Amino acid sequence: MDKRTWASVIAATAGLAAGLTSPATAASRAADAPVGEVRNTSEISVGAIQAKDGSYRHGTYDDLIPPGRFSGYASTAGVYVGPGWCIRIRYWTSGTEQNPPQPHQLGDPRIYQGGDRGQQVWFQGGIGADVRALRSTHADCHPA
Repeated sequence: MDKRTWASVIAATAGLAAGLTSPATAASRAADAPVGEVRNTSEISVGAIQAKDGSYRHGTYDDLIPPGRFSGYASTAGVYVGPGWCIRIRYWTSGTEQNPPQPHQLGDPRIYQGGDRGQQVWFQGGIGADVRALRSTHADCHPA
């Protein structure tokens, strides 16, 4: 083969390899994806994170979502759960801030523990999410 043919084969192989790795890269990026609406169903405020950028107004979160309120962001990347607490996240299957979902329109609960130092929990995409902070001793923090 001449040099031009080899160059074409190498370019085609590189293109195929890039095509094969792109979906995996896209999938890993989609693992952490902001949601549109975040409603705090707790009796306490929850830390909201607007963007996963490492720079947060209050160290580990940007703003507090008061009980019964929404984050107020166009999209929310995650929430912060403090030490001694757990957070239950239920993703919405439909609804808006003006027309929140009914209980049957919520996904299965996902529980995250704050542990001894607290933790940031990143959303995995969707229309929105209900978040509820509970003391880590609460039975809902330890589903069977």
